[in-house]
Formats: sequence, C-alpha cells, structure tokens
Amino acid sequence: MIKVTINGVCHEFTPGITILEATRQLGLNLPTFCNHQLLKPVASCRVCLVEIEGVPRLQPSCATLIVDGMVVNTDGDRATQARQSTIKLLLANHPLDCPICDKGGECELQDTVLDHGPRVSYFEENKRVFTDKDPILNKVIVANSNRCIQCQRCVRVCDEVVGASAIGVIGRGADCIETGFDNNLNSCDHCGNCIEVCPVGALMRVEYRYKARPWDLITTETICPHCGTGCQISAETRNNQLVRVKAKPTSAVNKELLCTKGRFGIDFVDKATRITQPMVRKNNELQAVSWSEALDALKENLQPLIQQGASAAGVISARMTNEVLFRFHQFINKVFASELIYCGNDIYRRDFEPGYQHALNSLINQSYTNKPVSELFNSDCIFVLGCNIGEQNPVSEYLLRSNFTHQPFTLLLASTRQSRLDLLAKTYLRYPPGHELALLQQLILQLKNVQRVENDQPTENRDTDTQGIDGLQPVSPELKDISEKLASTSSISLLIGSDLLTGENTTATVHNLVQLIKVLQQITPSVQFQFLFQHSNGLGALDIASNWPGPTQALATSPAFPDILYVVDQEQPFLTDNDGTSNNTISRIPLPRLMIYQGAFVNSTMEVADIVLPGFSFAETDGTFSNNEGRVQRVRPFYSATKSSTNKNGDRCNSNSAKYDAEIFSLVAQCLEKRSELGCSEPQRIFDEISQQLPAYQGMEWSQLDSNLAFRNSVPAHPIKHQVSHQFSHQGIEAFVQPSPLIEKEHELVPDITPVPEAQDDNSQPFLLLTASSLYHSKDPIAASSQLDDIETEAWIEIHEHDASKLRVNHNEPLLVRYQTQYLGAPSSSGQSLLNKSLILPARITRRTTQSTLVISGDLTKLPNNLAMSPTPTPCLASVYRE
Repeated sequence: MIKVTINGVCHEFTPGITILEATRQLGLNLPTFCNHQLLKPVASCRVCLVEIEGVPRLQPSCATLIVDGMVVNTDGDRATQARQSTIKLLLANHPLDCPICDKGGECELQDTVLDHGPRVSYFEENKRVFTDKDPILNKVIVANSNRCIQCQRCVRVCDEVVGASAIGVIGRGADCIETGFDNNLNSCDHCGNCIEVCPVGALMRVEYRYKARPWDLITTETICPHCGTGCQISAETRNNQLVRVKAKPTSAVNKELLCTKGRFGIDFVDKATRITQPMVRKNNELQAVSWSEALDALKENLQPLIQQGASAAGVISARMTNEVLFRFHQFINKVFASELIYCGNDIYRRDFEPGYQHALNSLINQSYTNKPVSELFNSDCIFVLGCNIGEQNPVSEYLLRSNFTHQPFTLLLASTRQSRLDLLAKTYLRYPPGHELALLQQLILQLKNVQRVENDQPTENRDTDTQGIDGLQPVSPELKDISEKLASTSSISLLIGSDLLTGENTTATVHNLVQLIKVLQQITPSVQFQFLFQHSNGLGALDIASNWPGPTQALATSPAFPDILYVVDQEQPFLTDNDGTSNNTISRIPLPRLMIYQGAFVNSTMEVADIVLPGFSFAETDGTFSNNEGRVQRVRPFYSATKSSTNKNGDRCNSNSAKYDAEIFSLVAQCLEKRSELGCSEPQRIFDEISQQLPAYQGMEWSQLDSNLAFRNSVPAHPIKHQVSHQFSHQGIEAFVQPSPLIEKEHELVPDITPVPEAQDDNSQPFLLLTASSLYHSKDPIAASSQLDDIETEAWIEIHEHDASKLRVNHNEPLLVRYQTQYLGAPSSSGQSLLNKSLILPARITRRTTQSTLVISGDLTKLPNNLAMSPTPTPCLASVYRE
C-alpha cells in the first residue's frame, strides 16, 4: 500500500491505479468524459485535470498513476477554473436541446454542468451544425453529430472491445465527426455499445426515440435470456410495456456491455404469439378452455393411462430457471414415476449413450472453474475450442478482447469457422465439422509427445497410443504449434464451446476432454476450464439433471416410445434422429398417446399437443439462472402475469391466464392426487430446497444472490435419495440413485466416423451440411424479435471461396442446396417454405468455413422445420446447384 494525500487528507491505496480511480474509491465526484472502465485512457477531454504538488502543470487524473507521497488537489482554484473553461468550450457548439433530447435526464454533460458549472456562457457566435436532420446509421442507431463532444468513446469501444471497427472519426478540431463508411454503420454488429458509452445524445436508439423519459421508466434488474454469458440487464418499462433494455451500470459480469440480442432482442416477449389460455384438442382442433376444464381433461386422460401402467417422459428447455427445472424433475420422477427426463440443452441435443450424462456431470463437478470469466482471462494462455465465440457468446468475446487490449496474452483458437478473434490469436486452427473427437485425440497425443521430448524420454513407441485408430489424419502445423504453446505456458484457461459435444461419439469426446485437462494439469497446475453454453441456463440444467437418473438412449430411438409426453417450452426437434438428417418428427416418429405442452409461446410442439397449458414468459418469471461462470443470478419479472398479450393475428389480448410453471406442476399433481409429492411452488422456497439437496448449490441463500459473489461449489456429486412411487418400483421402498463414476483410466481412442463426401460426376460438389448459430437470430421464441428481424431478414449460406470457385458462383448469387432427398430453400415471396420444391438461398462467398462445408445461418426459423430448429446437428451430406 502507498500513501497519497487527496484534498488535504492522507489515504492508502493499492499501487498501479490512476488518480481518477483513487478519487472514485473515496466517493469524490471528479468529472470525465473520455474515460471509461472498458477503454484505455486517452486523456483527451481534459475535464478531469487536477493539481499535483511539485508539478507545475495540471495533470489529467485519468492517465496519471498515483505514487507514494503524492499530494493531489482536485478542487483547487486552478483545477476548477480549467475545468469550467473546458466545459464552456464544449457548450460553445453543443445544442441546448435538452427538452427534446432523449438523453435528457441521464446526460453526463448535463450532470457535469449542473455539478461543476459554468453558470454563464459568453459565446455569442453561431453554433456549428453538421446536419439539420438526424441520419439513421443502421437499423437500430440514429446519430445527432451536433451534440457530439468528441470524447471518441464510441470509436474506441467499437475498435478495442467489440472489434468491429465500424465507426471512425473524420475532420479535425471542432469539425470532427464520428461516422461510418458512407455515413452508415451497416458493417457493424448492431450491438449498440456505442450508444451505451456515449455520454451525450450523439448516438441514440431508433426504437426508443421520443417514447419516454428516464424518470418515467420503471427499471427491473434481471438476466439476459439469450446465452450462457448471463449478462445483467436493466429492463425498463412504462405503463407495463417494455421500452428499453440497458446493461446494468454496475454489472460484475458484462461490465456495461451487451450484444445485439441482449440490447435489442428482448422485445420477443411482446412480438412472439402468446398462449393466453389453456387449450384442449377436440375434434382434432385445439380449443381454448378455462383452467378448470383443462384440469378436468388432464384428469380424465391421465388417470386411465397411469392405471394401465403407461410409460411417461418429460422434456424441458434449458431456458427455464433452476427452480422450474428442479421442480420439473421432481414432478416427472414422483408424479409420473419416470426417469425419462430430457433437457433441451445445447450439449444434450444428440447423444444419450450410456455413461455420457454421468461422465459429463462428473467433468463439470470435478474440473469446472467457478469464478468470473475476467479472472480466467488473466491466464498466460487462453484456448478457445469448439465454437465461434463471437456468434454464440458475443459478450464473452467482447470481454476477452477488452482484457487483451489492456493485458495481452497468448490466444489459441480451434473451430470450424472463422471469427474476428483470429486477428488476435497467435495460432488458429480450422477443423472439419464433426471431427471434434479426432481433434482432441491428436491434440492429446501431440501434447504427450512434446512432454516426452522436453523430458528427454525416448519417442520410438509414442505411436502405440494410436493403435486401432487409422482414421486419424496427419497432424497439421497449426495443431503442432498449439501443442507447443500449451506445453510452454505457466497458466491455461480452456473455454469449450458446445459445438464440441454435438457430433458423433460424444461419450468418447467427453472422456478425451477429461484426458486433455489431465494432460494440461501435468504441464501446469494452473488450468481453468469453463463451457460456453448457448442456452441461458445451460449449466444450471446440467446441475439439476446430475441429481436424477437420466435417460440412456435418445428419445427418438427408444425401443418403446413413451405413452405420455410432457413438454415444457421446447420445440419439436428435441426428437432428433440419430443420423441427423431429419428433425421432422411428425412424419418419422409416432406421436404419444397423450402429449401435454406447457409454455408461454406458440410453437411447433404446441400445434401437435393434446392439452396445452399457458406458462409464464421470461418477462414474468422469478427465479435464478446459472451462467457459464457458475454464478447464480436472480431473474426478475418486469411484467405482471396478467399483462395483455399478442394473438396469432397480431391483435392485443386483454386477458392472460398464464401461471407460474412450478404452480402448474402442482395443479397437475393435484389432479392425480399426488400434490403431497411436490413442495411449495414459490421460487424462493424451491431455491431453498435446491441449496439443501444439490451439492453445487449447498449453503447458498436467496438473499445473497444480488452480491455478485454467489458462485456454485466445485464438489463431486453425491447420491440423492428419491421417494419413488409403487407404480415404478412395485414396492413401498426408497430408491437410491448412484451415478456411475467417471472412468479414471485413459479412455480408448475411437476412430473418426464422420461422413466423408464422395466424388460425384456432376458439378454439384458434395458438402457437409450443418447449421450454425447466428449473431442476430436464434430459436423460437427469441426469433420473433422485430428489431433483430429488421437487421437480418434473410437466411444465407457460407461457402468456402475455393469451393465457390469450383462451382463458378459469385457473391449473393442464388443457389439450390440439396441434402439427402430434400431441397433446402429460402422463404418464397409469399413467406412460406415449400419442403419438396426448389427454393433459393442467397450465397455469401467467404473464407469463414473449411473447404467442402456449408453453413446455413440467418433467420433459421424461416427455413424448413426439419433443419431450421436445430442450430448444430451432426453434419449430413449435401450438394449445391446453381439456379
């Protein structure tokens, strides 16, 4: 600690901080415009000048480090006069249009003038005017350059943090103007972080203009539902209507950053068609009924089936809160006496091989690092494996880039697609999709070989580990380089994308991932590991599922399809075929004798259900999410449960009889006279049960979840005692569920069985077809966001330029994609997708993918259901034809 005197009082501080940071620790209001916690100091605005004893000139506090014995005066006459002079210069050209400016009431310039003056301006010249009309830079950002104070926060956040470099500065002095190429920002990410950091009203939201004032808004702090990063957001409503979403200013997770979906895509809660009333299928049509009628229909249909010993299965989305997931597992296990509970998690999508779920749970409980991702970025080496982090977890990429800007580290990447992080990476590796297992095997063997060489051990027999795996390809120079860099570092952070566990042989992939971590731990004890989930509660879903016996086979390939299927907020493609070629479950898989759908929005599952029960939407839900860091965070409702909703015709419905999902489980259990099997349906009470029964959450308290310090525990899972009904066990006994232990010995390497395109005589060139997550679109109901739909209105194809050259196609030329026996098409002019006819998709020539690979992206919901709803299925063969 060092001693610094500020305004006549001596204080102790940690070395390495600036004077501005020191004053903020003391609670002093020292103004600044150009400084921001995410950006490197540039000391350009000169508003934070202070006096330092022994230094003749005033110094910018944002760029001056404290030293022992320093004496600082922040409010002396010289500093105060200089500050007021600078503010006068800013006001000389700044339009005084506060009554009509959307920034009024939360403008930093307005607040600074109020706190620090000046009270009078002597400038009488005409103000500088760039434009008479505010230009719309893109679908979500509008500019007013007349208000700009040239702090360049927007330029720096776009360059240093987001990495888009879509906005820049032209002109000099008072004529400087921030703009994009050709006065638009069409090349940007549409993330809106430039709006967030702008201290004045120079950049504003298109959808928010002239709709409200800050003092009119009711702010609710909650968690973004779009991915596992778990960004903390402030949802602002007026008259029970969502008006704006901002990053929580004091967020410890995303540090005032949001991606496009998080800032502009929460409007799906208003745009997606709601289920407002229970429905029962009568005469082959769903008809709206009251809750009492729906419960009577449930009782009438369920009781005979259960008495006959009918089998049951439950499917639930990983977008649900921990409390709903926990109660749902109890509900299916105790009320329906079933162990067939499937979670629609992104790494549970395909493979339910025996041992896979237990191995994955053991990996999470034994090796997962529960700490802020910002601390992981302090490692000497960051290895991102198996995802395009910029599209799947955009804010995690922003945080990584921001940390790299301040403290560079060795960045290694291995993925199927290109990302902007390639420019920062020491080494990046492109591998063919579906070859994740082979990649891990090669990496493990290469690391072992590097260790043997470093330890001067003989390497004559080093290939004995690869016996029986002739499918392994020769090691690429990039993989060798990655191995050497990993072997020579002192600390490693491993970030694993969910794409790594979506191919074939996922059980073997998990075991090889365990082996990789063990090998890295032999190199250095400082190895940290986290998943990058695409679902908002992906980690929480794994935690909940780890304490119940899970299915050992995919639902679609189960020898006896369940008689009763209870689905919560999950689209149809949870019934995925093993070959990955089709998710059209209606035609390929028999429907159960009774299907019950519970959810907030209309989707494909609801349309084939027998009974539909309306649940809460994200906007009405209270509970918790567990993000990628293992941080347990509060999800709060910003709408009342009776808020009016939108029907299929887009009309507003005044009545909404939706109920909290856990309450619905209790009502269904009561119909079957098993209400006592479930506890209270209040979220806080359910969380108390979770903290008592789940080792990862043991000791947590509901009141502690707002402290940003509520992280799950890193403890191995232990058996959980369950009360099982007589219909399951045929005995009045208690069953104990003991997960199979993780295999300690090195898992046998498995040959790569990914399909390899075969040569064809025509000019179509066989490809591996896969779908990928998009930066602007996701699965229902999030895809209903009108703002995101305005940004990217069409689906598109990525194709390697080498393959495009062979096909002789140009940028944006229409193509036909044929896979298996069906054509893949884009929306027709009428907006309808025709499965069996040739439709057109725009093609984008890019280097993003490996050769012989197609990536279908964009608005996936507008593609045929058999491909659109699953972002990353196992690749299947496809051909491309010119129109």
